[in-house]
Amino acid sequence: MAITTAVSDFFASIYELVSSVFGAAYSVVHSVFLATYNFVVGILSLVGDVLGGFVDISTGVGKFIVGNIVILSVGALVAFLYMRNTTQGQKLAQKKTS
Repeated sequence: MAITTAVSDFFASIYELVSSVFGAAYSVVHSVFLATYNFVVGILSLVGDVLGGFVDISTGVGKFIVGNIVILSVGALVAFLYMRNTTQGQKLAQKKTS
């Protein structure tokens, strides 16, 4: 009986050895695949964030330029109205004389 138990334990340990080798190989392949996948996802996320940053910058610059155009237009309109009224001899505000 001791010989059959020894042979049975020997084959069980051989099975566990083969099983652990395949398990380790699977773990290595899975880890490499997961690392590659996370790298690709990280690159795509980086590209998306960079493009989003460009969009944010361009909208900020666009708002800045539009704001400057509006302010300069209002200033030019006020200067034009002032020049037009003063060349016609009219004062913008006349004092009341009593």
